[in-house]
Amino acid sequence: MADFFINGFSALTGDADAASFAAYFEARRLRRMETIAKNALLCSCRAFEQAGIDIHAPKDTGLSVAAGAGSLESTCKFMDSIIDDGDELSSPTAFAGSVHNSTGLTLSVFLHLNGPCVTTGQFDFSFAGALLTAREFLKRGLCREALVAVAEDINPSAALLAPKNPELFAPVLRGPQGPFTRAAAAFVISAEPTEKTQFAVTDFHFSRTDAPAAPCSLFPSAAACALETAARLQTGKPFVLCDVFGGAELKLEAEPYVN
Repeated sequence: MADFFINGFSALTGDADAASFAAYFEARRLRRMETIAKNALLCSCRAFEQAGIDIHAPKDTGLSVAAGAGSLESTCKFMDSIIDDGDELSSPTAFAGSVHNSTGLTLSVFLHLNGPCVTTGQFDFSFAGALLTAREFLKRGLCREALVAVAEDINPSAALLAPKNPELFAPVLRGPQGPFTRAAAAFVISAEPTEKTQFAVTDFHFSRTDAPAAPCSLFPSAAACALETAARLQTGKPFVLCDVFGGAELKLEAEPYVN
C-alpha cells in the first residue's frame, strides 16, 4: 500500500533567471518578488507541468512550504534599515519579505491555490516537516493534491563567519564550511494515483530519535534533503532516503509507479 503518490517534481540550485519564467509569467510581475520566492515559484511551475495541472487555473490544491530559516537576506536588510534609519523609516519592503509566510503568499497568488496553506520553519528538517503536513492534508481529505515547496536562502552573516569559525557554527549548521547558496524544490503529491503519477511512496516516517546524526556531507543544508529526493526521483529507480539530525529522523521509501 502506498502512503501517497508523487506526480511531479523539480529542483533548483542557485537562483532562477528571468528567461526561465517566460513560459509562465510576464517579467514585470516578478519585479518586487523575493529571490527565494522566485526560486520556489519556478520549481512549482515545473512540478505542476509534470503533474498535468494548469498553473493559471484556480484549484483547491493544498500548499505546504518548507522555509528553513526564512528569507534571511531580507531579514538582515530589514534589521540594517532599523539601525541605519530608525524604526519609523525602516524598510517595509524588507519587512514584508522577511516574514516566513511571504513565500507561501506568493505561491498561493501566482498559482491560484485555494486549499489549506502552512509554512514550516524547522531549519534542516523543514522539508520533512512540510512533507508530513502535506500528507496530513491528504489524509484528512482537505485537498485532492498538495504542493510541497522548499525555499532556502543564504544567511549573509553565516556565509561570512561560519567558514572562519566552523566549530562555533557546527551545532546549528551541518555545513559550516560552505559553500552557501540558495536552493529550491517542489513536489506535487496526492492520496490517489493519477495519469501523471511517477512514484509511489511506500514508507514515510518523521519522528524523534536518539540515534546519532548522519554525516554532514550527506545533507549539508536545509534544502539538501529535498534536492537529494528530487535527484533520486530523476533516476526513475526505487530508493530509500534516511536522515538523522538534531534528535529527529526522516525515512522516505519510494518506487516507480506502475498502473
